[in-house]
Amino acid sequence: MRVRGPAGLRHEGTVATTVGTQPTMGKGRHGRALWVCAMTVLAAAAGGCADEEPAKPARKALGVPVRVAPVMEQEIRPSVTLVGTVEPWKRSLVAGEIAGRVERFLVREGASVARGQLLAQLSTEALQIQLDSATASRKEGNVRHQKAKQDLERVEGLLEKGFLTKKEYDDAVAEDLALQQRLVQLDAEIRRVQDRLAKSRILAPFAGLVVREHTEIGQWVNEGGPVVEMVDLSLVQVEVPLPERYVQNVRVGDAVSARFDGLPGFEANGRILSVVAQADPAARTFPIKVKMPNQDLAIKSGMVARVALFVGRPYRALLVPKDALVLRGANQFIFLVQDGKAMQVRVTSGKYTDGMVEVTGEVLEGMRVVVQGNERLFPGQPLRVLN
Repeated sequence: MRVRGPAGLRHEGTVATTVGTQPTMGKGRHGRALWVCAMTVLAAAAGGCADEEPAKPARKALGVPVRVAPVMEQEIRPSVTLVGTVEPWKRSLVAGEIAGRVERFLVREGASVARGQLLAQLSTEALQIQLDSATASRKEGNVRHQKAKQDLERVEGLLEKGFLTKKEYDDAVAEDLALQQRLVQLDAEIRRVQDRLAKSRILAPFAGLVVREHTEIGQWVNEGGPVVEMVDLSLVQVEVPLPERYVQNVRVGDAVSARFDGLPGFEANGRILSVVAQADPAARTFPIKVKMPNQDLAIKSGMVARVALFVGRPYRALLVPKDALVLRGANQFIFLVQDGKAMQVRVTSGKYTDGMVEVTGEVLEGMRVVVQGNERLFPGQPLRVLN
């Protein structure tokens, strides 16, 4: 059979077709099987070549994402934190100075009061009767004294003329003096009753807060009996136990700071008010009192205070954020960034201050230390710094 090629050339030979013909290389069932296998292999090879795409280059592995901070050198001063309890600057159990029935009770627990504000009023009916009686007696005594003065003047004239004896004159003088002293006595009685009337008004001795009630309307209050308890929180004081080894480094007037368990994130500043010279024989600690302003009254009486005070001379040290420390067993490490990889450095931690921690080891100022993403790092791992 002759076949004309694409360029018009003529070719001679035998062509095996795939439609309705059999291969000439074999006969029977064995030949047909070989022919089917050959066609299948050719078809698979042709399809594979048609679908094959060029191989893509392998993606470069990314480093572990981390955040870093510089190692800093700063001056720090040794400090110690001591735990104490907040006490009000003033505390007073306000009592009645006289006995009486409570006629008015004008405050409640938690109320804020000003100095001199009326807290309670006792009944004054009996005192008012006493005052009226003393006032009337005073007026009567004044009339009697005026008459005695006039009588004394007449007696003096009669005595000069010889109409009276010396004894009669002396009696007139004594009567005048007695009535003068009676007036003084009545004046004192009036002042006494007026004083008791004033004391029937129970007033706040200072500006502060009422923290407890001890009476109520209609209740009888004995002389000296409690009415309310008040505190002044415009200033507070904290007493903390100072260990014996720090006593020589602490002075009255030294600055301190305090944090409070009940006020997260709040910090107050103050000064040492006193250092008690007598130690607790059991604990070997010296009580010190710290004074702190509290204008907004955020600090409450009875709160737990953690007072930080300096107990030594300042020195320079290397600091890293406290999140940079990694604990593995009994050892402490930090991870530094070196040539884009993690370098593990063993360190020893020291003082903590303002979110930073003092470290000693093979560390230099300015080195970049990992502060986030360091929990599962290993030495030599590639890093990708996010900040």
